[in-house]
Amino acid sequence: MEKIYLLDGVTFKKMLISGYETLESDYKLINDLNVFPVPDGDTGTNMKITYYNGLLAIKDETALNKIAAAFAKGCLFGARGNSGVLLSQYFKGMSNYLVDKDKITAVEFAEALVDGYKLAYKCAINPVEGTILTVAREGIENIKNQVNERMDFASLLSKTYEAMLISLENTPNLLAILKESGVVDSGGRGLLSIFAGFVNFATGKETKTVIEMAFNEEDHREMDNAIVDYSAFNENSTLDYGYCTEFLLQLLNSKIDIPSFDVNKFIKDISLLGDSLVVTVDGTIVKVHIHTKTPSNVLTFAQQYGEFLKIKIENMALQHNEILKSKKCETAIISIAMGEGIIRTFKELGSTIVINGGQTMNTSTEEILSAIKEANANNVILLPNNSNILLACRQAKELCNDTNIYIAETETVQEGYYGLSLMMGSETDPEVLLDGILSGKDMVTSAFVAKANKDYKIKDKIGHAGQYIGYIKKDIIAGSDSLVKTAMDLIDNIDEIDEKEIMFIFYGEDVNVDEINTIKEMIEEKYPYLEIGIIEGKQPIYDLLIGVINA
Repeated sequence: MEKIYLLDGVTFKKMLISGYETLESDYKLINDLNVFPVPDGDTGTNMKITYYNGLLAIKDETALNKIAAAFAKGCLFGARGNSGVLLSQYFKGMSNYLVDKDKITAVEFAEALVDGYKLAYKCAINPVEGTILTVAREGIENIKNQVNERMDFASLLSKTYEAMLISLENTPNLLAILKESGVVDSGGRGLLSIFAGFVNFATGKETKTVIEMAFNEEDHREMDNAIVDYSAFNENSTLDYGYCTEFLLQLLNSKIDIPSFDVNKFIKDISLLGDSLVVTVDGTIVKVHIHTKTPSNVLTFAQQYGEFLKIKIENMALQHNEILKSKKCETAIISIAMGEGIIRTFKELGSTIVINGGQTMNTSTEEILSAIKEANANNVILLPNNSNILLACRQAKELCNDTNIYIAETETVQEGYYGLSLMMGSETDPEVLLDGILSGKDMVTSAFVAKANKDYKIKDKIGHAGQYIGYIKKDIIAGSDSLVKTAMDLIDNIDEIDEKEIMFIFYGEDVNVDEINTIKEMIEEKYPYLEIGIIEGKQPIYDLLIGVINA
């Protein structure tokens, strides 16, 4: 891989993704480490979910400063546990330094790392050495004097990683509980995993895209539980619903005379602080549920009697939002596509339902009507993503009387993908959403590579069954026995390719990784100005679905 001396947004995004890959690989090992101040088994999971939420926030960003800000904000919203909060603050500090940067040198990145650990220290009420804070600080401070303007990022990150490793190995000498348990600090170990991914990327190891990242069933449960829709509450909101506050309180003799504890007086006094009150007593443990706008007052009151075994506080605006989701929603998007990876991608971009259909398996009107019913929405936008399905969509619209149906007449997966990506999660008004999708659709040139299923002679193009053909619309542009050659010949002949800025490729179920990697490398070498996304679509028939955009 060519050395990186200037880090831009696209490169930074790939580096962040590579950091996730190693963290995801190591998180169970991290979970097995004890964490100060008490043995804890979920530091790795907390850091992984925190980091993953950061990645979700950067999908549509390309500028370095915006990626840094979005990633930090996503980490903050998804932060779990102390390790997750400290990690989010670390990246927040970095983003503060990068706020006006579009490209940075190794020297500037080192300064961002310094700002990162300093903000994390400020976030900790009582900073403890021998933790992730130490590893973050010593990792950069111990090598900062070696950084200069001529240094490439692989060298910088490798040196930082090595310094972090030394710092991590020393954490048991700073925290007695770690030495007693025979372990290193788990939060520091998680940060080391992230930087191992950074090093992997900078030294040339292949990195997935955000959309390509797949998780096992256990991971999906963790992510589903961790990722919250915060759009129900923002800087312009008012606290209409308050906080659902629940806790288990252990009564303590050191605070009260437990035999004389008067539960009725307790209920009378705490009821002044909220409503929907439920209090139960089991021996010396009191369980409380209350809705309040001042949970801190409730906890302070209760702590007169004992100490907490468990506390849960949730903003009821978010709870209310989840309840609304279970009812009839305002606007749903139904997309039609084939291929496990493509279907997953369209769901991630906001499709309520993705019908498995398309080329050779044209979706029926009945299937579309069934999906409309399942969506349970006042308004439905249909993305056929295939010209052969437009008629069925129009028929479904005529037959559907209790739902407003809008058809975004996308004729290719590429059009649907880019149109939807522009509007992902940003709008619920169906007409505004439709206009946005259509504006994105019109920006896409769709190209295809597939194997011919018979001999052909079309205009001046002659080929044989089993050969690859590359075409746009119905015009065959290229053809050969090689997928790579056909793809490159096709791309070379896309109109105004030199003026395009973005290219994305869904590769099919019969394409091997070596082939797609070769194609990607050749595109990057020949068209270095293109931002390229490679997505494992696993679609049948089409070996490659290529979209190019002049953004």
